[in-house]
This record gives sequence, structure tokens and C-alpha cells, in this order.
Amino acid sequence: MKILAWSVLLIVLALIASGRFRIDMVALGGLLVLGLAGIAPPDIIFSGFGHPALATIIAVFLISGGIIESGLLRGLGQALARRIHSLRGQILSVAASGSLLSAFMNNVGAIGMMLPTAVRMARRSGSSPGSFGLPLAMASILGGAITLIGSAPNIIIASYMFSSTGQSFRMFDYAPHGLAMLFTAFIVWIVCRSCGIDPGAAEPDQTNPAEKHTTNSADPGIDDFMLDEKISFSPLANRQRQVTLVILLAAVLAVSFGLLHPAFGFGGAAMLMILSGVLKPAAAYKNVDLKIVFFLGAMLGIGQTLEYTGALELLSAFLTGFTAGFSPFWLILLLIVVSSALSNAINNSAAAVFMAPLSVAIAADSSLGTAAALMAVAAGANLTLLIPTHQASLMVLSQAPFSFTSFMRFGLVISLLCFLAAAAVIAVFWQ
Repeated sequence: MKILAWSVLLIVLALIASGRFRIDMVALGGLLVLGLAGIAPPDIIFSGFGHPALATIIAVFLISGGIIESGLLRGLGQALARRIHSLRGQILSVAASGSLLSAFMNNVGAIGMMLPTAVRMARRSGSSPGSFGLPLAMASILGGAITLIGSAPNIIIASYMFSSTGQSFRMFDYAPHGLAMLFTAFIVWIVCRSCGIDPGAAEPDQTNPAEKHTTNSADPGIDDFMLDEKISFSPLANRQRQVTLVILLAAVLAVSFGLLHPAFGFGGAAMLMILSGVLKPAAAYKNVDLKIVFFLGAMLGIGQTLEYTGALELLSAFLTGFTAGFSPFWLILLLIVVSSALSNAINNSAAAVFMAPLSVAIAADSSLGTAAALMAVAAGANLTLLIPTHQASLMVLSQAPFSFTSFMRFGLVISLLCFLAAAAVIAVFWQ
């Protein structure tokens, strides 16, 4: 059963990587194969569709729609464009803004706030939406690695640190390796652009069918935007924008300080936007991308099935025996790589939950410090750049689609360099 579960997961990932099939159909097919094989009961197989992460991403789809409808960030793109005239600088400014927001809020929330602006700027510049979307997605993911509240894995790791040592990681303890990874990604992107390579540009012949989304022409935030219309950035210009801003800030603060789970915080914000009239019910339904919802729900279900069958225990047993005699640096690097692989294949929170106790056990049997081991897991769990399965990437795919294969090629280069950068920084700061 364990081998079958791993085989199904690997086949699903291979089919997704091929770019020849709809990602939601592939993931649902893999989930049904596991169910028909009888390796887990239906409540486990379909548990992904009741996962909080799925509720969170639906809520953020709605919030993004509310931001568009209210025009809260309308004019931000022009404000940036008036100060930054080069296309490269504009893309960097959007990505940097996304990473900054992600450091202090849920990264899918940051995507929800910046994505409408990114799409408008791409339209205005005449470039592919993916040229803005891919850097925004990756920067937002890596931005969440900088602070304690920036991502779920960081919070999970802090709790394991407290249970293991009685001391928890503080707000900016993650910043050294988080910033190292973020700057590495920006440097790689700048080098690519300098060489004439645009990782996010549309590639019609290679684009995954699931990524060929069309934008609703009735969307006043995007399609009705006049490219030559000069609009000032005024987030408090009218009552609708003021209400939207208050709702957003309340949700961000509640989630950031742990007062509400992201699903409740952003879900409540989405409901308030609808009840206040900021987001009309018809527009709300149109803003939920069902392809992404089905894909994420199926992948979460596959991850839950791997846990239920004990398939992850195979990896645990292998790592414990394989790491005997490793130096601290190589142990840190290995933990980062394995955590990243699990985070890409399953879910970043699940990867952190699985790898945290394993890393503590490895540290206890070696010269590696507990803090360094847990930091390595945090770094790896936040490096979901190999395939676009992270919620932030899926959000961007719905409105600023980029090539699946381009994301994987670009993400592989960044991930390899980030593995080394993060390992070196963690070894210096925590070992």
C-alpha cells in the first residue's frame, strides 16, 4: 500500500510536469485511483476538500475580487510606473512589494492584494501577465520565509522548537536565511532578464491547458481599465475603498497575531465584503477559479492519504540511517532539500509537521544543533518553487498565467542556489 501511494503521487507529478494535461483532472484522477485501490477510507481520500488551506484560498479569491471591485489599489501601478520607467524595474517593484507584504501576512493574502495591480501593469506595458505573475508568485512565497508570522511552516517550527527546548523562535529569527533566499531569487531573475530571458513570458506551444485562463471582460478593475487614463493612487478616496481597507487590515492583523486561523480570518473578510456591498454575489462566484480549487483539494487529499498509510515513514527510516556520520553543514543541506521536496509534492504545512520531529531526532544523534535542524526544515518547507503547487502560485496562475515548464526550470535554478545559501546562513547563525 505504501509503495502504491508513492507510485500514484510520482505519476501525478510526472503528468503535471509534462504540461500536456489539465492539472485538476490529473490530480483528481490520482485521488480516485487511490480510492479505488482501497488503501484508505473515503473520509481520508477526500479530506483535502475539507482542508483549511482550501477554504483559505477560496476566501482569498473572493478578497482579490473585492479589491478589484472597490478599486482599492487602483492607481498603484501608475504610481510605480511614474517613478520607475523601465519594465524590469516595474516588475521588480511589484515582486518586492509582494514579498514585503508576505513577510507580515499570509502570502496568499499578499498575492490577493498585489495580483490585480500586477495584471493591470502588465496590460499597460503590453507585456505578458506571466512576466509580472511569476516573479510575484515566487517573491511572495519567499517573503513569507522571513518572519515568524509570514508562513504556516515557520509557526509550526517555532512550536516544535518550544516543545523540544523550552525556547521559541522570535519574530525575525528566520530573517537571515529568509532574506538570503529572497535576494538569491531576485539576483537570478535579474541575470535572466539581462541575458534576454523572461521566465514568465507566455509560451503558447508549451503552456499547460489549465493555465489558459481568460479574464472576465466585465471586470472593472482590469479589462475596463483605460491604458492612457491617468489615475492617482488614493486608497481612501471613497467609502467603498475605506470599508475594503478596514476589512483587510482587520483580517491581516487577526491572522498575523494568531487571533484567527487564516481560513476564518480571510473567510470572514470575504463575507464582510459581500455583506457590505463591496463585492456583489455574482462577481464573487466569478472570482472563484474551480480548476484551482479541485486541483488543490485533490493534492491535499493525496498528501493526507500518504500520511494515513504510513508511506511517509519509509522516508523517515531511510533518512535516519542515511545521515549517520554527516557533518552539520551537510545535515542542514539534506534537511532543506528533503523538506523542500515534500513541500512541493504535498503541502508546506504537512512537510513541516513531518520533518520537524524527524530533524530533532537527527540532531539528537549527531553534532547538529536542534535550532539549526529546525531552521533547515523551515527554510526547505518555504521553498515551494519546483512545481507551482503552492497556494500563492495557484492564485497567480488564475489571473496572470505563466508556462508550467518555465516555472519549473526557473524554480529549479533558484531552489538549488537557495539550498546552498540557506544552508550556509543557518550553519553560521544557528550551529
